[in-house]
Amino acid sequence: SPAPQHQASRCFSDLASLKMGVRTLSEALQLSDECRVITTGSAPFNIVHTNKAWSKLTGFKFTEVANRSNSFLQGPHTEAKLVERMRAASEKGETTRVRVVNYDRYGTPFYNSIEIFPLRDMAGKLTHYCGVLHGEDIPDGVVPPIDRKPEELFGSTSGSSTDPDEEEETAAAASGWPAAAAGRGAGRVKRLRRGGHVTLQEALDNTEDAVVMTQPHPPYAITHVNAPWCEMCGYTLEEVEGLSSSILQGAETDEALLSELMASVRRGESSSATLVNYKKGGARFLNQVHIQPVFNQNDEVDQFMAMLHEVDEKERPPHAAPAAAKKAGRRGERA
Repeated sequence: SPAPQHQASRCFSDLASLKMGVRTLSEALQLSDECRVITTGSAPFNIVHTNKAWSKLTGFKFTEVANRSNSFLQGPHTEAKLVERMRAASEKGETTRVRVVNYDRYGTPFYNSIEIFPLRDMAGKLTHYCGVLHGEDIPDGVVPPIDRKPEELFGSTSGSSTDPDEEEETAAAASGWPAAAAGRGAGRVKRLRRGGHVTLQEALDNTEDAVVMTQPHPPYAITHVNAPWCEMCGYTLEEVEGLSSSILQGAETDEALLSELMASVRRGESSSATLVNYKKGGARFLNQVHIQPVFNQNDEVDQFMAMLHEVDEKERPPHAAPAAAKKAGRRGERA
């Protein structure tokens, strides 16, 4: 199918927000019409979060780019000096802003005014970067499009003989990072322990468990889902951003059990239960879910996080009920 026409107006930047900047991971994860991407805080700056506006601008879905560097946006007319400026600023932990030629999923060039903000914890340690993008159309004939097949961009087509390490060497060369640092999965963290005091950084960097994060107040709008959650539930991040987890509920979902789960997490306790949920398309599955509060850099509850685990019917307890992990979330009783 033909590539959609690039529209600069499809990504709106809040000028007031740009003047103030994005200073913390908590701010970066807020629902926003700005085009935002969050990466790890060290090379090769792999992507851990994008939002719906970013996807609309670039044409990529989060699941396509999760745990990769941003180098796939570059092309033959991307200015090497500007890429180097971004790289140098990132190495120093500095804010930087450039206007660079990038390419969307279909090879259409656009001007990308991007401001990159270092995000730090209370101790001043750099943990992540947040990029805020604003796209502008390039007049016809100024920069030619490139012939790009989206389904082959990451060497994921059936029967492809592309070596994943070779893919990342190519990406590293384009981004200016040494190949040894640019492998997909670099910096991948272990799965989170259940219970305990979980920070935003730990929750966002979890690439092993199926994780959904929501606002800590009704209607508990979804702010982030990771790739394993998308694979399990059948939805994309772009489809569920701003919705509630009720999209997984159905006729056999125990609402009373859900209410008990949420009551526990509102008290600052983690809680677990086994529920009947439904994937996109209506497929029923048994979900062993663990919900707990997530804390920001000020030690305040910032998000709720649920970790999902699909189990067989025979693993369902006869009287499933939430089990509160009383140590979780309490300052004096942390694991």
